[in-house]
Order: sequence, then C-alpha cells, then structure tokens
Amino acid sequence: MSNPVLVISSDPLAAALLGAAIELAGHAPRFPQSDESPRGALLRVRPRLVVIDCDHEDACSEAFVGPALMTGSQVMLFRSPRTRRDVGEMADRLGLRMVDMPQEHDSLTDVLHELMP
Repeated sequence: MSNPVLVISSDPLAAALLGAAIELAGHAPRFPQSDESPRGALLRVRPRLVVIDCDHEDACSEAFVGPALMTGSQVMLFRSPRTRRDVGEMADRLGLRMVDMPQEHDSLTDVLHELMP
C-alpha cells in the first residue's frame, strides 16, 4: 500500500508536477480540497509526508508546520527561483528538508525515499 503524501502549494502547476513525481516514486499524492484549509487537509489525509510550497502563506508557517510534525508527519519545503519568501531560518530551526524546484525526477525520488523509507 502506498503512503499518502500531502502536497500544499499556491501554484496548481507545481502541485500537479510534484504529485506526478510522488506517484512515480510509489506514493499516493493528496491535495487539499478547494474549500479546505491546510490544517483540515492534514487531519483528513493523515500523511506520512507533507510537501509545502514556501510561498504558501498559511502552510509554510510555524503555526501549520508545528502541528504537522506533532502528528508524526515528515515535512519537506520546496522553493523555486520565483519563491518570494525566505523561510531558511525556520527550516533550519525545525530541522526541515528544503528542496529547490525544478529538480530532476531521480533526485526528488531519492529525497522521497530518504524521508519515507
């Protein structure tokens, strides 16, 4: 059975591309429903991993990441050359993995396998 991975992004295209990579790595990508908060999606999906866009105001914050970690989920942040927010200090303090997109499929797969053995 594949593991659920919650993808939260402010960019629908980035979310879809990440979802495809997650599926190819053998996991089950899940997304918030259109009217659902990140926290609501977390409680509904109960993922092993949450992949968060650094530009997502609600999800890329300690107010969301802290509870996500407390549920036992791993958290990975992703950014692109267009990312406007610098969350490096938060990532370092909380011990979060940060990935730069776009990334080769093989290296993203390696990160997924590392976080979800």
